[in-house]
Amino acid sequence: MIAHTPTLFACVALVATIMAFCLILVGQFNRGDSLLTIGFGLLAHALAYVGYTFYGHAPLWFTYGVANTLLAVALAFYGASVFRIVELPVAWWRAFAPAVLMAVLMASLIDTLEPRMLAATFVLMLQCALIIYWTLRYIPAQGRARLLLIIGSSISLIGLGMRVVAVFGGGAAEMRYDVSNLKQTISVSIGTFTAMMISLGLVLLSKERSESRFQYLALRDVLTGILNRRAILEQFATELERARRDGSSLAVAMVVIDHFKQINDVHGHLAGDEVIVHCAAHLSQRLRQSDSIGRYGGEEFLLLLPGTSPEGAVAVLDELRASLADTPAGYGASSIAARISIGVCCGVPGACDTTASLLARADAALYEAKGMGRNTLRLAPPLSGEGDASFSPV
Repeated sequence: MIAHTPTLFACVALVATIMAFCLILVGQFNRGDSLLTIGFGLLAHALAYVGYTFYGHAPLWFTYGVANTLLAVALAFYGASVFRIVELPVAWWRAFAPAVLMAVLMASLIDTLEPRMLAATFVLMLQCALIIYWTLRYIPAQGRARLLLIIGSSISLIGLGMRVVAVFGGGAAEMRYDVSNLKQTISVSIGTFTAMMISLGLVLLSKERSESRFQYLALRDVLTGILNRRAILEQFATELERARRDGSSLAVAMVVIDHFKQINDVHGHLAGDEVIVHCAAHLSQRLRQSDSIGRYGGEEFLLLLPGTSPEGAVAVLDELRASLADTPAGYGASSIAARISIGVCCGVPGACDTTASLLARADAALYEAKGMGRNTLRLAPPLSGEGDASFSPV
């Protein structure tokens, strides 16, 4: 079926205008989600197709030169949106350099037919290739938006490639914007389809990133940035099940900042917050990648050390206690000493061991450590099924 080419252009311009209006309107309320940038891209896309619609009825510099430059600007906005959505610095010059090149080429080649068609097509192909490259490099592989962007840009390359083949085959006149034939219908339809795919892919990418950010924040403690109570307990359940399944040892440590109320009373609550942040950062930086730390309560932390023997857990955690004691927290011009007490439960969990029972054992060991004068570590008795082995408390 052969469609009337100017009518196709007009339809695309109308749809793109409506989408651009919606995204720009919504993007005003939250400029961090990059919908505004995508909306500007769609607006440039719509204006480009308005220019194509009037091809043959308005000056060539407008209907071809300006229109193709606007289309290059639209693709530049799409490329910049990829960087903004994934929260990377936008290299605006790199995104818009092809649009500038398009403007220069159109100004110098506007009075030609085949050279200007090839120049415009190759610049647009370059931009589609850049979008594919940036998508592959910066967007996680598991996202659905990534697939839309790659497919949309790839099909666009096919549509643009059809124009190149037509020009080299001597059919440049058949690809004029005021000509209606099967090749033109297929080429314009592909361009229309891919424009929608790219813009929708970017919107979906923005949505996926927002959901990922909200999920991350829901699992993080606001003050310290480490796992919150809910998240560390979920991680605890996972590690317990893995240790029980593999028959491996799991160390569970309850850590509390000593005399924290006194720190608040003497230095103020803001200083107390700084001490909590300092302790969380100190502990986090010295744990293995496989270990986990979460804020269990006000000044309490829960540490999980999978695959760690009782001796190894005692050695690691006591080194953490000693190093923190030698590293005071800074608050303004003040230096605040931070001491911690630790209760550890370690061993191969059995069928009857639960997160609650292991926490209770670690908490009981912590209570003993505090009773021994604080700034110390206490190891709980071995788990059931561990035999009669005993370990000397520190």
